[in-house]
Amino acid sequence: MNMFGNTPENEVQKATGSGSNETVGPLWSDAGMLTKVPIFTIGHSTHSPERFAELLSQYKIDFLIDVRTSPYSRRNPQFNKTALKKWLRSFGVGYGHMPNEFGARHQDPALLGPDRRVDFERVRASNPFRHGMARIKSGLAQGHRIALMCAEADPFDCHRFAMISYQLVREQVEVKHILKDGRLIDNAVLERRLEQVYGISIQADIFCSPETREAQLERAYRLRSRDMAYSPAVPE
Repeated sequence: MNMFGNTPENEVQKATGSGSNETVGPLWSDAGMLTKVPIFTIGHSTHSPERFAELLSQYKIDFLIDVRTSPYSRRNPQFNKTALKKWLRSFGVGYGHMPNEFGARHQDPALLGPDRRVDFERVRASNPFRHGMARIKSGLAQGHRIALMCAEADPFDCHRFAMISYQLVREQVEVKHILKDGRLIDNAVLERRLEQVYGISIQADIFCSPETREAQLERAYRLRSRDMAYSPAVPE
């Protein structure tokens, strides 16, 4: 029995002939107001289904949103979409795949920057992303414990931090990241890591007005996004 009454991935979106995406029905109803329920992120890494389910259970996750563009893994086939959905259900966890809303490997030229890499700012401004954010907040408003899942063990190396969590925090949603060893960290911990990696506390010119921490952090996010962004033109 599906906890939301409809198969989530069939409700998320419908591809049109032009290659654009038409949103078809919400994952959750719009009842309720946004509460202080946090959203979680997790990387599937090399976990077994049992260990992964244990991590979800530890933080009472009841719904998993897959933010991989392609929901398959040659090295970890237990996380291929069909298998994943099946064993998550056996552990009482719902599943939805939202690649057009939250995937990072876009082909649309409108979402690429001048360097032909995916521009996270353009993705966040797109209609599918905005629809996806509305659905997440609708689910949180009903008290669902939601986790965004991608492949990378370290959220710092994943767009679930640099692209999606960035926006969630700015829309007053608390974000927590589940690490491979089961520890939980706040998004602010990763932002401090951004500061260290990109040296944003160091001013480039002593004659320039000091940047606010917010402006420095924005610059660090842009640098991180540039360093990890996918390019359709660059073979992997």
